Amino acid sequence: MDRRAAIVVFCVAFAACAALTKHHVLSWNDGSRIATVDALTANHTFVIDGSPFAVGLGDKIRFGDKTYSDKPPLLALQGAVVALAVAPLGVTLRQTPGAAIYLVTLLSVGVWFAIGSCYAYAFQRELGFGPRVAGAVAALTGIGTLALPYAIVLTNHVPCGASVLAACFHLVRARQRGLAHVALGGIYFALAYAFDPAGIILALAGAVLLWGAPVRWWLTCAAAGAPIVALQLAYNLVVSGSVVPTAFNGAVWGTPPVPAAAPMIALFSPVQYAGFVMNLLFGGKGLFAFTPLVFVVAYGLVVMWRSRGLMRRVALGISAACAVFFALIVLLQNDSEARNFGERRFVDLFFLLGVALGPALTTVRTAAGVALVRLCVASSVALAALGTVAPFGGAAGESGFSFATAEFAALYRRAPIQAVIDVVVLLVVLALVQRLLPLRANGAAATAAARPRG
Repeated sequence: MDRRAAIVVFCVAFAACAALTKHHVLSWNDGSRIATVDALTANHTFVIDGSPFAVGLGDKIRFGDKTYSDKPPLLALQGAVVALAVAPLGVTLRQTPGAAIYLVTLLSVGVWFAIGSCYAYAFQRELGFGPRVAGAVAALTGIGTLALPYAIVLTNHVPCGASVLAACFHLVRARQRGLAHVALGGIYFALAYAFDPAGIILALAGAVLLWGAPVRWWLTCAAAGAPIVALQLAYNLVVSGSVVPTAFNGAVWGTPPVPAAAPMIALFSPVQYAGFVMNLLFGGKGLFAFTPLVFVVAYGLVVMWRSRGLMRRVALGISAACAVFFALIVLLQNDSEARNFGERRFVDLFFLLGVALGPALTTVRTAAGVALVRLCVASSVALAALGTVAPFGGAAGESGFSFATAEFAALYRRAPIQAVIDVVVLLVVLALVQRLLPLRANGAAATAAARPRG
């Protein structure tokens, strides 16, 4: 029954991406990867000098008189496989760019979005929650966070986040099922790193889950992921002369965001750092501002901590990994000028944070608590929907609320019927999600206390 439910979750999540995936380049971020896909399929090389998608591109590096994308190659490689598969149908990036970009994005990022949604469902079942709770968590993780806007463009954050959740799921399941799941956990953590170097930070959650386990578990996890990590380091060395991720290798940057050989890390005053924190939590890049559902997640983490046992350990792993990830954004890579809807790097976290939704939804009992949860859910789903209009855009430092709203207004002027249909669909989705929520005021929780499955 769970397998059939997981298939349904996958199909629904994939269909959502199919309906929303963009068919054109929106920014340097996705454009850089499209240029690599084009170079791989047309010229069989990672060098993007000859790609028409590299014209005017900023997210690139120069090494050995050759130009490369500054992005990790794994997602582009997956996209290249898709591009080669559809080429016999007459769909290519140079001849039919709209159709090719759509399919490359859908069959790479869209697939990972669906996989992440399936693992969101499976994780709740593994923790002992019923199908309705698991389904609600999968739905909220997918359409109630910024994972949705960044699942419809060729960016690496959804694959990274989905891989981290999968890794943690397998490490939890390994307690009952053995070393094979430990190896899968190591592979998924390595994939997260290969998609996004920041993914290595989220492996801290895995370390917490493995704490106290036999040494052979640690060695199995590391050995399973080592080949993927080694390949990524080798790629870095070939295209930049260093194993350091290209985003931190100032020597190969000759265009924005930094001039060549510029220092990649700047220091600021305590007041400025405090401003960064406020902006990243509640301001123009705010975690809570763009995803109020995180308030529910925070409550869920408290519930998990109080539960002790496995729940407490999972909560500790999630909290520690996300806290370190957030701190390093503040200290090393805070970029308030980025033209993103919200802070796109938080998408790495949302699949993992969603684990706390099940414990939260099943312990809210007061009428006020239920009302607040429903408000957080509705606003998060609506904001995620707004983000799908324009995941990237606006002027430097402009709030995503501003440029996405402006883009929707432009859509209404250009195609009013389509805009009205979009609003109607959103209202239907909001109603369905609210109906799916396992909330019950002034009574018993919607499901019995969760028990880890054996």
